Formats: sequence, structure tokens, C-alpha cells
Amino acid sequence: MANTRRKQCGKPDCKRAFNAERARQWHRDYTASTGERYGSRYRERELEYYKRRRLELGHWRKLYPEAAALSDARRRMLIEQAVKGEPFAPKDVHERDQWTCGLCRRPVDPGLAWPHPMSASVDHIVPLSQGGDHTLANVQCAHLSCNSGKRDQTIEEINEIESIIAAIVDAE
Repeated sequence: MANTRRKQCGKPDCKRAFNAERARQWHRDYTASTGERYGSRYRERELEYYKRRRLELGHWRKLYPEAAALSDARRRMLIEQAVKGEPFAPKDVHERDQWTCGLCRRPVDPGLAWPHPMSASVDHIVPLSQGGDHTLANVQCAHLSCNSGKRDQTIEEINEIESIIAAIVDAE
């Protein structure tokens, strides 16, 4: 380290560990001075409130049985399709598509990891929620942000929406 007075090196892991230890020390000091854990006196009242509220209102599945049935059916369908689909590794899809996003046609960097918006992901061309299969023929390489933006729409639906927006903008 360049600065000898620093207590951590500046790397994210060191910062996280330093801050976690600082928080633990604060909690130890608070417990030693007051004799109770921080927030413990409010926790019991909070738990009682939520128990009472749930008993009064009931579970959302009882309140909205139609929505619960739809949710269950959709989940069963997705699980069934994932089990019936052919097994493949995401890397096979990325290499087949030569690390090019099927949605924006820009290159995908294989070195980027998952939370990065430009990292690689596997996109279902016809979404599973619309009856698409979990097969190699129905998937393509995509950036995580492109895939998230597409949601459960098909390419045709996205193009239709974009053409409507373009027509509105041209009319103005």
C-alpha cells in the first residue's frame, strides 16, 4: 500500500471485509453498553403486527384464487418444458453464434461475468411463456441487458412496437 495509515488496501474485497468488521464492532459495543442487541425491542412488536395482519387479511392465494391458479399453471408449464427440452451448455450456444448478440448484432465479450449488463446470456427466441421450447434451435446468444429488455416478447412483437413508435415520431 502506498499510504501506510490506511487500514485496508482499497480492493473491493478488502473494503467489504473492513466495513463488515467495523459494523460487527459497533454492534458489540452497543450490546456491551446497553445490555441488549440493537433493534431487539422493536422486533417483537413488528413480528406481532405482521402475524396479526396476515391472520386478518389471509394469504394472497386465498384472496386471489384465480391469480394463484394461473401462477401455478405457468410454473408447472415452465418446469415441464425445461425438463422435456434438450440439454445443452450455454457455451455451446455462444460458440455456435460466434459470440454475437442475436438481438443487437454487436459482439459479446466472453470475459465479462454475470452481473455485468454486457455479459453473455442465453435468450429464448420464442419465450417459454409463449409456448417456445427449451431446445438448441430456439435459443440464441444475447447480451444480458438485451435479453432483459426483450422480456417475454418475440422479435416480431418488438419490431411491431418499434415501427409504431417510429410512425408516431415521424407524424409529429
